[in-house]
Amino acid sequence: MAFFSAILFLHFGLFAQSKTDLSLKVSAAAKANREQLAAYVWTRTTQIFISGELKNTIVSSLAIGPDGKMVTTAVSSTPTSAAPTRGIRGDIAKNKIDELKTYIDEAITLSMGYLYMSEGKMVDFFNAAGISQSGNSITVTGSNVNQANDQVTLMLNSTSLAYIGESFTSAMSNGDAVNGSVDYKTFDNGLTAIDHATLNLPAKAMKILFSNSNYAKKLQ
Repeated sequence: MAFFSAILFLHFGLFAQSKTDLSLKVSAAAKANREQLAAYVWTRTTQIFISGELKNTIVSSLAIGPDGKMVTTAVSSTPTSAAPTRGIRGDIAKNKIDELKTYIDEAITLSMGYLYMSEGKMVDFFNAAGISQSGNSITVTGSNVNQANDQVTLMLNSTSLAYIGESFTSAMSNGDAVNGSVDYKTFDNGLTAIDHATLNLPAKAMKILFSNSNYAKKLQ
């Protein structure tokens, strides 16, 4: 029995170590990819739907700044209908827009915590996750990643370890549910970048669609 327990412990110890090694390789690949992405500028189109109706389309220019943080420059904002701007109705509309913007900003910040995990967080996620491989893709599925009862699924290319897709379910600070999914594209030069993303905020009957395009090298 003692011998069997020792072998069982060794088996799981090696398995856990392989998960750690894999997570470190994924983190290293993601870091190298982000350094490559820093040489580019691209366009993001954001569509905001409420109760199935398109309310606004926002076009922005994105790039990674010298400090490694994302720099977003607004290009245009096209609401489908104009909100009241005068009197009490105008004040109410402005307050609602400000509250909604704060709500969306929190949801996006929460999402970033799943899309851009630190090396340590990635190790914890992999070590506690279920990992499987099918064909040329690896699927990593775990829970309790950034908060209790959240769920995260990450799909990777088994050869390059580039991201293929990711999805998560979580909750806002007030308990409202939030979920999202991201699809990635890998270009011929090996650069991997977000292609499309969806963020669902059911408490507000809101869906936000993101689409990235026009990746181009920065001018020197």
